[in-house]
Amino acid sequence: MKLLNTILLFSILLLINSPLVGQEKKLTVEKLNWQINTPNYDEISPVLSIDGKTMYYTRVGSPDFDKTLIEMGEDISQNMPPQEYKSHLQKIFSRLAQRSVNSPVQSGFNQDIWVAECDLGIFDKVQHPSYPLNNAMPNSICSLTPASNELIVINQFGEGGGMQAGFSLVRRQSDGRWSFPESIQVEDFYTTGPDVSLTMSNDGKVIIMSLKRRDSRGGNDLYISYRQGKYNWTRPQNMGSKINSSARDITPYLSEDNQALFFASNRTGSIGGTDIYVAERLGESWTDWTYPQRFNTPVNSVYDDSKPYFNATTGFMYFTSKRDGSSDIFRSKLSPPNPITVTIRGKIVDSKTNKPIGGNILVGTGDEAPNKVIYVSDDGSYELNIPKGVRLTLQPESPGYDGRNQKVHFEKTYVYYKDYNVNLLLDPLEVGSKIELDPIYFERSKPTILSQSFAVLDKLAIFLKENYNIAIRIEGHTDDQGEESSLMKLSEDRAAAVKEYLVYKKFINPLRIETIGFGGTVPAVDNTSENTRSKNRRVEVQIVKVTKLYDDGISE
Repeated sequence: MKLLNTILLFSILLLINSPLVGQEKKLTVEKLNWQINTPNYDEISPVLSIDGKTMYYTRVGSPDFDKTLIEMGEDISQNMPPQEYKSHLQKIFSRLAQRSVNSPVQSGFNQDIWVAECDLGIFDKVQHPSYPLNNAMPNSICSLTPASNELIVINQFGEGGGMQAGFSLVRRQSDGRWSFPESIQVEDFYTTGPDVSLTMSNDGKVIIMSLKRRDSRGGNDLYISYRQGKYNWTRPQNMGSKINSSARDITPYLSEDNQALFFASNRTGSIGGTDIYVAERLGESWTDWTYPQRFNTPVNSVYDDSKPYFNATTGFMYFTSKRDGSSDIFRSKLSPPNPITVTIRGKIVDSKTNKPIGGNILVGTGDEAPNKVIYVSDDGSYELNIPKGVRLTLQPESPGYDGRNQKVHFEKTYVYYKDYNVNLLLDPLEVGSKIELDPIYFERSKPTILSQSFAVLDKLAIFLKENYNIAIRIEGHTDDQGEESSLMKLSEDRAAAVKEYLVYKKFINPLRIETIGFGGTVPAVDNTSENTRSKNRRVEVQIVKVTKLYDDGISE
């Protein structure tokens, strides 16, 4: 088997059922404390924050559940007599189960999310969030997102009431409250079984789900979808016979480096109930994996063991097991602590006043222009976990502002012992302000825009559509090599080419765009070398008019 060049998978491979290395290291399993695990109820589905200090988990069958039940925009739990409310909830759960549910409280549909904070290695600060994170319907967190204040929960909810199968995104706001779940749209989403689960890749580009569909091999199979918009994902694609079996393949978890896939299965070879398995991703493809290998005892037992969640920062894998009768949460140390991310935090600020501004943070990978929302901040503060070894560009956005790009990169081989503070700057949209753009490239000595610059112009078009109250001037510049009249015409033609692209390709009102060419008369730097001359061959965009916005539109 090809091993990853990380401590993570090497350590894990020492612990699975391999004839070569399966017995080289002795595992121990630890049951979490009584604040987490209760004797009378089930605790399942642990999800750990990147730093390993916060655990989200689900408690099943507890009478201490959030009783909020929204119907027709009203919370009927507030004015319905207790016995009538219980009977009403019983009917709802019976419809969900497609069979009679005698006790809605003890039902498996009674699921609430709990949050535990870790102090000195012990999760002893436990909270039970209220509505809208929890309600009387099934609630469970299944995955982190790249943003530290966002999580993915099962099911989709309407603010006026109702629930349907699927997944939603919730966001923890600066005051500690949770946003109402926003539905995640997966093309052709359906499942014919009662169990669903999901894991998202650390870069937010991929989700892996456990579903039962027409092309499943038996019970649930694992499926992969790719992001194609803020909340939109492609049709689920079966991950194939290497990963899936004719049995139930459930509760996937994708490691933080996107290289190891943990899940549970009751396939042939399991020692009892469902066991925990791990597979290795081969290369850059999401469809090529090694055959899954089963963890040794004591991680797996003759009882159901499932819902693995490995935290690289601490080296612990958390999981659910029924070995003590009810479902409880356990953990096992798989590897030495090996954080693969660096935490950066800071504020989105007005570059002139230095005051925090609420807004979004966009991210781009490598040479990619920032184009995907990675964080939403209601008060301007943010915290992001940046993968080591990946070059990212962050850009803030907020109405009335133009965001500056911020490059972020941490060497993969370095060990970072602290968090980093990075403020992201917003420039107010006002007359005379320049709009920050990546370079726009043209054919040599011609006004023809190269295709590699289309993405830059597409982003400018989006900016203009979102800020429909501004007018711009496109300024063409050259170096000083050549006849002045020729350079002037070339700069004018290049500015005109940019306008033509925005007007005819992106349907921007031509009255909002004026152009001018300066030739080589306004250099950004001196023209003493080819390196500096290349910086003078540029296109700049300046705001020339800002129309005041009112609630009913715009006004001069």
